[in-house]
Amino acid sequence: MNRVFYAILLIVGLSLMVMPLSVPVFKSSADYSVINTNSTGTSSFGKLLYSKGGVSPILGPLDSTGISDEKGTLVIIGPNIDFAPGEISSVRAFLENGNTLLLADDFGTGNELLEGLGLKERLSKEPIVSPAYLKNGNFTITTDIRDESLARNVEFLLTYRPSAILHAGSALVYSPNASRVGKEYGPFPLLEVIPYGKGRIILVSDPDVFTNSLFAENRAFIENLLNYMPGPYYIDEAHHRDFNPYSSGTITIRRVVKKELVFYYVLGVALLAFLVETGLWVKPFEWIFSLLFRLFGGEEENLEETIKSLEEEGLDGELLRKIIWEIRTGSKLGGGDGR
Repeated sequence: MNRVFYAILLIVGLSLMVMPLSVPVFKSSADYSVINTNSTGTSSFGKLLYSKGGVSPILGPLDSTGISDEKGTLVIIGPNIDFAPGEISSVRAFLENGNTLLLADDFGTGNELLEGLGLKERLSKEPIVSPAYLKNGNFTITTDIRDESLARNVEFLLTYRPSAILHAGSALVYSPNASRVGKEYGPFPLLEVIPYGKGRIILVSDPDVFTNSLFAENRAFIENLLNYMPGPYYIDEAHHRDFNPYSSGTITIRRVVKKELVFYYVLGVALLAFLVETGLWVKPFEWIFSLLFRLFGGEEENLEETIKSLEEEGLDGELLRKIIWEIRTGSKLGGGDGR
């Protein structure tokens, strides 16, 4: 065989191993969308979730996706579309089956879901005003994290105009002491874990904690929070009013090829060339055909000797000859004289 053929095998095979992959990218301009890569999106949070377990976006009503039968964590961040009664029932069944809901909201429709689930907690309609902030008064910070596992490696939690959790039980994160909501002062709950049926709700009073603009400062806190959120993860995109995915092109993924894989591939091509060029690949077929010939195509004398030896053992020689004749002529199968 032409050597050019083997050279082509090597070139094509190695190229497929090392060439980069082009993967389409989809984006959205909706605030808090996991495929929004802008500052108001949560794509960085989505990548972190993906590294911890499977991620499935929910693009339709919650009661039409079978979420009540799934296992894992439902993530709802910054919803601004009403929840239908059937959707609330699906979330309730999801929780009662032992799953987790992360609800992060401030002035959207989170209260509607809390009310539908029969909870006493509500999100305040006014933002928390705090003397502790970065840049300006909108970017408030807190160090009052009362759960050790959430506080690990966390300097502070950065928020953007957060609301307060009203009627909370024992919260895990609070705003600073001198905070104010309307005319009331004190520390206000920012994060509470609420048992519900066999599951639990993680209520966060600021969806901006998870946005790309604050992700770098809050990454350690979010990673700690994931200990409360078992995968896989179902991310609600259906309750983002401006959700409109669009294609923005492709990203390139560079493959990392193991040297052992390249070695075995080159060795395989070399072995193929050796077998073809030396004719050794024919030997197995010759052996098979030889075996078949011995079984079904032997000399007539050898066949007679075999029949005679079987007659000596008490078998009917004429019957054996008739059976062999029928096999050869195919008379019982509609061939030969029996057609």
